[in-house]
Amino acid sequence: MMSFYYWFREGSIKDHGVIYCEIRVDGEKSVPFSTKIKLHRKHWNSKEQCFNGKESAKHQKMLDFYELRFTQIYTQISYEKPSEPIRPSEILERHRFAHVGERKTKEKEIEFMDVFKEFLADQNKLLQAEKLSELTVKGKESKYAIIREYLGKKKIISIPIKDVNTSFLDEFKFYLQTSKYQDSTIEKYLVLIKEVSTYGVSKGYSKESVLDDYKIEKAKAKEPVSLTKEEMDKMEALELSPVQRLTLDIYRFCAETSLSYTDYNSLSDERVEIDKDKTIWIKLNREKTDITQRIPLNDKALEIFCKYGGAASLPRLSNNKLNLQIKEIAKMANIKKHITFHTSRKSFVDYTLNELAIPATTISAMVGWKDTKQLSRYAKVKDSTIKKQFLK
Repeated sequence: MMSFYYWFREGSIKDHGVIYCEIRVDGEKSVPFSTKIKLHRKHWNSKEQCFNGKESAKHQKMLDFYELRFTQIYTQISYEKPSEPIRPSEILERHRFAHVGERKTKEKEIEFMDVFKEFLADQNKLLQAEKLSELTVKGKESKYAIIREYLGKKKIISIPIKDVNTSFLDEFKFYLQTSKYQDSTIEKYLVLIKEVSTYGVSKGYSKESVLDDYKIEKAKAKEPVSLTKEEMDKMEALELSPVQRLTLDIYRFCAETSLSYTDYNSLSDERVEIDKDKTIWIKLNREKTDITQRIPLNDKALEIFCKYGGAASLPRLSNNKLNLQIKEIAKMANIKKHITFHTSRKSFVDYTLNELAIPATTISAMVGWKDTKQLSRYAKVKDSTIKKQFLK
């Protein structure tokens, strides 16, 4: 079996240093080598073999990349030499040959988008190993396509990884801003580019990431947008086309159950349960977080559920079509709010929080959150709720 041991090695400045590593296979150790992760001594927990502090997630990703690479080499050697013992020195030697010696002549030629593709390939391997969700990986793949499109518009045929610097990020950020991307989306793009740059360092494609000190501005939280029951009833009273009626049924069902677009589309009869009181429940592990979501069907949700004959028979439309149609229906109802299909989930949270006065912890269980931290992004406590609760 292969394992890894890490420790902090102090540099020339007191209490500042680098994390070193040993590869261990069946009691045999490799020579120590630097992971190139620089940090203060207090940010490394030797006993628990983990990082502390706000940079811990970034540092852990670098270790994950190393371990994934060494595991790939270990598997390759075991396939090539099934009857021979695997030596940690050979694992390290192969890694260094492929990612250091070979790249002494190539380092300046390494293309950022090639590193990006390799990064995505490793992300897909983590997906197959059930370490990442499909939604996370697909999101990164779609951002890769947009970045490639941006380079094409700038007539940049190729860009070395060393040239993906703060100036590049500032120019790309300006492009996204002028293309009317939301601040929260821009933040995700910049974080991803930094992540790929860090990946390049861990692979030996560049000596250091020039983006380590680039500060990404945290997107300001926007006022959550939701629809009231009255507004949804107003839309239902309209004369609608068949597609619009399907759209509104899907939207209303999700507004009554808090299901996201992805979880709604994965809904099957196996995820529907009936308890001893004959209450119908939807119970599933959320696609995005793998956290259990439990929601009983209220009268309106049950009406739509029965209309189509069960979970598997509920209508399905593309996310793009749903967004286009729900905006048009809201316009027809003279509802002057900027809504998307995801507003349905926010409408559920707003209603349960402000109208039903359900505790935040219960709402979290119903919508499938780990805790209540996300609540402020979905709804805020209204003055009327405070008044009703405080002065009752």
